[in-house]
Amino acid sequence: MNIKYKNLSTGIKKFLKKREVTSQKTLERFLVPAFENLRPSDKTLREAVEKTWYFIKKRKKILIWGDEDVDGITSTYIMKLLCREAFGIDVRHHIPKRAKEGYGLSRQGIDKAYKNGIDLIITVDTGTSSISEVEYLKKKGMDVIITDHHELKEKLPEALLINPKLNAFGYKYLSGAGVAFKFADCAMRELQEKTTGEWSEDIPEIPALALIGTIIDRVPLLDENRIIFSEGLKCLKKSEKPPFSIISARKNLLKGIIPLASGKEKLTWEFFSARTVEEAEGIYQSLKSKHSLWNKKSRAEFSAIKNELNEGKRVVFKKNLDYKIAGGVTNRAKDYCKKPVFLIYPVGTKIRGEGRSPEGFDLLSVLGEAKELLIDYGGHKCACGFELKKDKIDEFKDKTEPLLKKYKTLRKYDSRLKLIEVNEDLKNLTEKMEPFGNGNPPPVFLIENVIYEKEDKDFFLSQGKIKIKLNDVREMPPPSKKVDAFLEINGRKTILKRWEWAEN
Repeated sequence: MNIKYKNLSTGIKKFLKKREVTSQKTLERFLVPAFENLRPSDKTLREAVEKTWYFIKKRKKILIWGDEDVDGITSTYIMKLLCREAFGIDVRHHIPKRAKEGYGLSRQGIDKAYKNGIDLIITVDTGTSSISEVEYLKKKGMDVIITDHHELKEKLPEALLINPKLNAFGYKYLSGAGVAFKFADCAMRELQEKTTGEWSEDIPEIPALALIGTIIDRVPLLDENRIIFSEGLKCLKKSEKPPFSIISARKNLLKGIIPLASGKEKLTWEFFSARTVEEAEGIYQSLKSKHSLWNKKSRAEFSAIKNELNEGKRVVFKKNLDYKIAGGVTNRAKDYCKKPVFLIYPVGTKIRGEGRSPEGFDLLSVLGEAKELLIDYGGHKCACGFELKKDKIDEFKDKTEPLLKKYKTLRKYDSRLKLIEVNEDLKNLTEKMEPFGNGNPPPVFLIENVIYEKEDKDFFLSQGKIKIKLNDVREMPPPSKKVDAFLEINGRKTILKRWEWAEN
């Protein structure tokens, strides 16, 4: 790589800092998303692998405990594949129904595991908040390893906890599937002395599953997530297993995997387990049909709460809401308002809630302020879930509505540049930043006091002796020549995204 971090301008470094690039090493990981640039395993992750291997050697019974969303399903499948393909054993798995067991470990599921003689439970994509449940399973004589990626609370379970927000083995915003991938990578390196590139040739489905979980869970496509995306895509195309060949054949990867989030856990699991192309294609078409139906239901449910949102409400209670589409409806509400939103709904005798927020706002801190009204809560700063105590809906609204309304839309741009810095070097840099996505959008730069001109059908910006041609103008051309320009650099394209009046 011929780009030297130390030679970059202050403005470019400021924009890269927002992509968590602050050194030559992080720049190389960002611009060269290859397996060899993965972070090394830490002591805690190696300890978890050693512990698992100990239980395998002793022929103890192991249960993988997942979650019913796609990130949880892909995480579970990664661990199952690791044990089957690398160690030659089949392990059981349990994916609880949230409507019955809630989030994380549950006493109901632990009792079932105990009856089945399980010795070790390994959680994936869940468990960071399961404090009392960990105490309960230990009293029953079972052991547990928690692998998760959700936000940490003040108190943590007394267990071997593998979470990138706590440990140093990986990027702090890995998905649950990303954490499971790092576990698998550590296991193959430690126990079989194979590099990531070597073992992924034998089991390409593991990086492919990590790719799917990473995209579906909408984690930032930065740091190791870029590596999982880039290398996972190669592995997806390399796999000869029917489910993966069906997804890789789709022209648009994102559109291809979105239907996987639309079925019940059982249907999505069956898709990944399909052994023939015909079987996989049949299940995939069923998932696509469910996706269309869920989209239709989600739009209808959103329309039912739209008036309350227009009235300025940010905490909305919706009766008779299908919990399976609650996240989608909340996300639509957030996108519509461009502000943080809580959606509350009943599930049987329980009161559940979903929260969604634009970047830059911490929903978990809001829930923390109202924790005396909650039974449980967790998730991410911009996407979370919670369970509310009965008869506390109005009190919860009164407590959290003012806190949500403190959110202010930021004037969004990555950094200020001079027009002279919008050159081939910058375009080369941004081209290497692709693919753009969540956490890594095309950068926008504020170029102050530039002259806007139109010559025939072409548009230009100039500043002193520097003049550049625009590829596109997204906002109506300014009535004044002198403007502050917000330029989006999208690979090789320079786009005038919007403009403001320039100060004299």
